[in-house]
Amino acid sequence: MAGLDRGGHLTGTTRVSLNHRAFGVHRPPHVRPLALHAKAESHTEGVRPRLQQRADLCERQLSSLDVSTTGTGEPGLGGNILPHARPRRRLKVAVDVDEVLGRFLHSLNQFCLEEHGREYQVSDYFLYDFAKVWKCSQEASNVMVHNFFKSHHFSAGIQPIPGALESLKRLQPFAELVVVTSRQHVIQEPTLDWVETHFPQVFSSVHFGNHYALEGASLSKVEMCRGAGAQVLVDDNPRYAEECAEEGLHVLLFDWEGGYPWASTPAGPSHPRITRVHDWAGVERELHALSRRLAQEE
Repeated sequence: MAGLDRGGHLTGTTRVSLNHRAFGVHRPPHVRPLALHAKAESHTEGVRPRLQQRADLCERQLSSLDVSTTGTGEPGLGGNILPHARPRRRLKVAVDVDEVLGRFLHSLNQFCLEEHGREYQVSDYFLYDFAKVWKCSQEASNVMVHNFFKSHHFSAGIQPIPGALESLKRLQPFAELVVVTSRQHVIQEPTLDWVETHFPQVFSSVHFGNHYALEGASLSKVEMCRGAGAQVLVDDNPRYAEECAEEGLHVLLFDWEGGYPWASTPAGPSHPRITRVHDWAGVERELHALSRRLAQEE
């Protein structure tokens, strides 16, 4: 996925700061609601005292739980821990956001048509590289995607992939679920809101890659998965799938209803740890099978 991947995907995971209802999700100080059109601020900026006190309380209350993304017992390394974080489970599954949890391209295409008079279908994306598909410069692609981030098409138009929530809920008893997304820091807060709105109390943490960002470091999917301690990745990008499989992860290459050209390589997945799935029922089946296989090996 190139060119403001996934609609400007991000990098650079942030240290956890727990919260929710009881605690509420703590928003890192460098992120503000997109509606304010504010630029990301320095990571060194202090947090308001009240928020810092709540974050410190969360750290203390979680210190006895094994919710670390690295298995060290330190809550929050590598991701934003969400409200309901629970003790680690035997199988840890990392899930991508765009085109796996949500229909990002569908909404982006509507924006392109309404705002720029350019019509695209999901089937046009032979690569998840907007500049190449749109036949424009990388700079023009970046500007268009950032304008999309400021629109209602992004804030309220991205719908979840059918069946995702139901399958994830059924997977929770034997798997800890985390999000790993290439999205950028500038859309970190609306991304967290979207995940909690459409997948409430499903994911224990969210990890950002900050790919193709205008500022800030980035993390690869391999680095995010390693930081999260994931054993399995569900993603629609063949390159990420190959890279993670080479590092020992099991990968489910998500090609929803066979409609993702960028995920449909002619020869199919070449690595033995990569399995292609076409819907969330397929994800569920493969994870159950993998869980049983790993249990037999213990």
